[in-house]
Amino acid sequence: MQIAREAGSSEYHFARLFLAYTSETPFDFLRRIRLITALRILQEDSEGSITEIALSVGYETPSAFNKVFKKALNISPRDFRNLGKDGQADVIYRLSRPRLEKEIAVNLTQKFDIVKRPATHYVFLEKHGPFAEIAPPTWDEMFPLLYSQIDQQQIVSFMGLSTIDKTKNGEEAMIYEAGVGVNSAPAKGLRGLQYKTIKDGKYARFVLTGLYSQIWIAFNHIFKTLAEAKVELRREFCIENYLNDPKVTPEDQLKTELLIPIK
Repeated sequence: MQIAREAGSSEYHFARLFLAYTSETPFDFLRRIRLITALRILQEDSEGSITEIALSVGYETPSAFNKVFKKALNISPRDFRNLGKDGQADVIYRLSRPRLEKEIAVNLTQKFDIVKRPATHYVFLEKHGPFAEIAPPTWDEMFPLLYSQIDQQQIVSFMGLSTIDKTKNGEEAMIYEAGVGVNSAPAKGLRGLQYKTIKDGKYARFVLTGLYSQIWIAFNHIFKTLAEAKVELRREFCIENYLNDPKVTPEDQLKTELLIPIK
């Protein structure tokens, strides 16, 4: 990505840092700017061809433009034209506002340790979408599949993995995996689950104390901290390693090890 090169960063590092500061991926930001431009043209030219507008803002076909338009705004380009000036202005205003996360204080270690993790056998369920939204249902779906196929004595850790795949666009680029570290590779294929080996490597280690819902806010703080420290990231999954049992631990005492792959 040219923007990443101009910023003196790898594509992976740039994408995670961009998400931390803006709460959206570079692709989502570009898509939003394209839509805002299209809305302004539709507002100013009530007779202009929707096909020509779609092509002018970077879409190859009007059908692709209409699909993105409806998904983002829940109306069609024609519906937008029928809203009237005040309604159109309101839609443009709401889309123009950056979707920044509220500043919420999190109990996160301010300094990080550098640790080396060994290779880990990992059984998991993978989903794509915004991390904070997709993580809870992925865990809910994973547990029944796991316990019906894996002996609990084989489980050595509970871990969530996340990354951004720059070969994909939009929400498909956000990959989340809910799973467990196990003491050996499964002897047979798994129904509904996948297996892989997490490679050994070096990580920046932070510890979050508190609600699991704060993990994604904590990651945003972490990527800013690492950027300020000029730490270079590796193109591997980030790891959230759960250190205590949520069934017996008060929510404000939950501890999660947050591990960022670094060079």
